[in-house]
Amino acid sequence: MAEAPRPEPSRTERAGSRTQLRALGIGTGGPRRPGRSGAGPRPQAAARRRAAAAPSPVPPLSAEPEIQMPRKPLEQDAEARERLRAALAPHLALAMVFSLAVNTLFLASPLYMMQLYGRVLNSRSLETLASLSVVLLLALAAMGAADAARGRLLARAAARAERRLAEAAPEGRQADRLRDLGALRAFLSGAGATTLCDAPFTLLFLGLLFLLHPALGLVATLGAAAILAAVLVGRWRSRARERRIAAGEAELRELGGVLDADRGDLAAFGARAGLSGRLTAGVLALGGLRQSVDEGAAAVGAFTRTVRMIAHSAALAAGAVLTLEGQLAPAAMLAAAILAGRALGPMESLLGALRQAAAAREALDRLTRRRPAPTAAAPLRLTGAGAAVEARRATVMIPGDRRPALRGVSAGIAAGEVVAVVGESGAGKSTLARALAGVVPLDGGQARVAGAEPAAMDARDRARLIGWMPQDVELHSGTVAENIAGFREASDAEIGAAVDAAGLRQAIERLPGGVGFQVGAGGRDLTPGLRQRVALARALFGKPALVVLDQPTSQADAEGEVAALNAIRGLKAAGVTVIVISHKPVMAALADRILLMRDGMIEQFEPRERVIGLMRRTIGPESPAGTAPAAPPVAPPVPAQPLKEAAR
Repeated sequence: MAEAPRPEPSRTERAGSRTQLRALGIGTGGPRRPGRSGAGPRPQAAARRRAAAAPSPVPPLSAEPEIQMPRKPLEQDAEARERLRAALAPHLALAMVFSLAVNTLFLASPLYMMQLYGRVLNSRSLETLASLSVVLLLALAAMGAADAARGRLLARAAARAERRLAEAAPEGRQADRLRDLGALRAFLSGAGATTLCDAPFTLLFLGLLFLLHPALGLVATLGAAAILAAVLVGRWRSRARERRIAAGEAELRELGGVLDADRGDLAAFGARAGLSGRLTAGVLALGGLRQSVDEGAAAVGAFTRTVRMIAHSAALAAGAVLTLEGQLAPAAMLAAAILAGRALGPMESLLGALRQAAAAREALDRLTRRRPAPTAAAPLRLTGAGAAVEARRATVMIPGDRRPALRGVSAGIAAGEVVAVVGESGAGKSTLARALAGVVPLDGGQARVAGAEPAAMDARDRARLIGWMPQDVELHSGTVAENIAGFREASDAEIGAAVDAAGLRQAIERLPGGVGFQVGAGGRDLTPGLRQRVALARALFGKPALVVLDQPTSQADAEGEVAALNAIRGLKAAGVTVIVISHKPVMAALADRILLMRDGMIEQFEPRERVIGLMRRTIGPESPAGTAPAAPPVAPPVPAQPLKEAAR
């Protein structure tokens, strides 16, 4: 039975295929076929129909046309907070016990005053005075020891909290993490925690004043209530502005980091002055907010100090009136003044303690906030040097946007296969690579490497399984060897194997000290091309089963590009699974299959010859299917000539 003639491709179909060939770096300068007028079917739909009509070993792929799902928010790790609370509970409980001892032993001072006026002056006995003084000194020494023990317990609680939280892996920037750890430690080991420990015992001293006389207790209670009301109102008025200050500081730190990391590029295209002006404007705006908060705190502080002095004086005056009326002893009047001062003392510094406590609580929230952990993955199943890769309806949302960067991508890659991911800019290639490498968690679907979900794996196990080279290479302060090994323990043989696999030995030998050469922060002491080659060696360190390379030759010279190609050939010969993202056609020529992406979806995923052949048949006859474009002619070398003649 004769095959029905294939209809002529439409203009839209030819244009879509030319775009796909340009994504592969293949020219489209051949003759066109005459097309019909009118819009034809979508190129991806036509490609799927042709793929379904012909036998292919590749399973059908599912790509959802539109997926709208919110990005998973950061959630509080309740288990981590509970573990931290259980670890700090003994220290905090003992700190409260010692606070009880401190405030109880303080009563030795007013009791000494009452005994001094009631017994020593009446009996005129120096022995009684000496005995009472010795008892007072012992009580005050015990109070000082209890206070010191409370301080040590709070310092140990701060150190334990810092250790527990430092061992975790929170979301966000590490600089912010260190700042939050410092805020939490400063509160626990500083005066804020001590003030909050003493504040509940204000009720004890107020009760004792009521026992001496209800009028004394009423005067002190009114003063404490006025101070507490002023503190709460001040906190309520400044809370919103403090949140704005914290958010603004985070933005300014990020902008300052951009300016600090600049190597002259911002000034080259005229952006540094504008960004510096924006930073200055932000600092001035935050300065105004801070001034407003500080002025409010100063006003509340002045009010509380004034009220405390008035209440203290009022308690003394009330005691004098009661003494004149014969309802209170003179010694009790002086003791009441001491108790009133102690009752109102913690209230005066309560505002500052509450501000520190609020900052520590927000820091703890950030330190224990993380993205929900993916479902636990199955054990690794490695049957050879390579690892099988599978994605099922993988979806990644763009942060702060409802549009997905990956739209329900499904694909399977066999162990030992080399796949080239191509497509236009913004098609989702790098997001797919980061998701398969476990760098970006999925917002929907699954991704598995050797049967394990990369994002759910331990970081050390994932580094042994997956070699990852990002598009934006980042090296860190340390030697070249430490950067290649990922700052893990490694032998010279392991580092040498990674250097040889990346074709980096000659370039390393040209550095002073070889692999011991010190790399500055961000790799600033290396050229961009050499930084990228070191990152390639880092991806190959430890002989991973899957190697994911995102634009591995974007900054490479001819030597670096040849080294990267040889590295991929070596991985392919060793049976290692390789996923490479590149706009260069020579990378696609090394692939077993080509994955073509558009708008976060897979448009084609076929053997290399079949993908290029389908595109060429859609456009028209050109060069033979599966062949790369011819290299441009090389200009003949210019003969050497003296400098004067060349200038002439």
